[in-house]
Amino acid sequence: MHAQHLAGGCFILGFDGVAVDAALAETIRRWRPAGFILFRRNIATPGQVARLCADLHRHYPADEPPLISVDQEGGRVARLRAPFTELPAARVLGRVYALTGSLELVRAAAAVTAAELTSVGINVNYAPVLDVDSNPANPIIGDRAYGPTPALVSTVASAIIAVYQAHGLLACGKHFPGHGDTAVDSHQTLPIVPREHESLEDIELPPFHAAVAAGVGAIMTAHVLYPALDPDWPATLSPPILTGLLRGQLGFDGLIVTDNMEMRGVWGRWSAAELTRRAVGAGCDLFIGGGGGLDGRRPQTHIQFALMEALAAQIAAKEIPAAAVETALERIRRVKAAIIGRRPRLDAAAVDAAIGTAAHQAVAAALRRAAGLV
Repeated sequence: MHAQHLAGGCFILGFDGVAVDAALAETIRRWRPAGFILFRRNIATPGQVARLCADLHRHYPADEPPLISVDQEGGRVARLRAPFTELPAARVLGRVYALTGSLELVRAAAAVTAAELTSVGINVNYAPVLDVDSNPANPIIGDRAYGPTPALVSTVASAIIAVYQAHGLLACGKHFPGHGDTAVDSHQTLPIVPREHESLEDIELPPFHAAVAAGVGAIMTAHVLYPALDPDWPATLSPPILTGLLRGQLGFDGLIVTDNMEMRGVWGRWSAAELTRRAVGAGCDLFIGGGGGLDGRRPQTHIQFALMEALAAQIAAKEIPAAAVETALERIRRVKAAIIGRRPRLDAAAVDAAIGTAAHQAVAAALRRAAGLV
């Protein structure tokens, strides 16, 4: 496999538009990316999303489908809006569990998300959020977290992971080793979590331990500096945090996925070549590119190509061993085979019947009632 395909195989790409055009088809041919991330700019109707995903799948072997991913957390971070079922924010699910002591509605909500995403061909969700809502001044997490205690977050998130993956939807827990105690937004700058190591062990890390025990297939890194763990590099670029802590101490053998690489927590602070070298060296398997902020409406897809070009050049020059990249690609294949399986049979004409059903809407309404919101 030549350097471009090795490099491309480590990338989840963003793109413009609601269909596979000639430029995107050429990108797939040239780079063979691991997959794609959908934002609101890619989404019009359920049928259109199903056609888009079916077209993307057709560019890949049936037994090695692309990763087609989305941020569908519920609440304010949900790319798929009505007529897809709009579930409440994670905090509401956590509140329901805290009030009732039951995970029944939590599991039902996860099943709704998994059913609707997989019905249109999406096979990865960047959820659940494993961050603990421990800092009221946090501008980016807040109600995206299930609650203020690690025990609550661990219990709810573990149940969601099990449901997602039983339905063939790869869960990606985030943001390792914890974004809940930041006071600034990593989309805009580099946050610092000044907690001591013992405090990180007590508050931030338990949900990630629980997620690994639940068999989560992927974990997303945080573009956050944790001086107690690594005084020099944010988690995405840190061998002590990703290889030492996540792989070693937590025993995680799934996919390590970067948060979006155009975020200002990393992009603009270091060159593309430094970012790829550091991230691969730290233990990242997959890079996410082509975002555009939290809402995905401001695409900067040139950044992902700068990063892919940098990684391909480093592989060709043997600055990054091809074996390290091949290890990541083999891990991607293994996780896909275990959780996602083969390319789905998508029926774009029938997909509307599977989206926003009365039963799914009833789950959303029951969650709001149980949380005391109606």
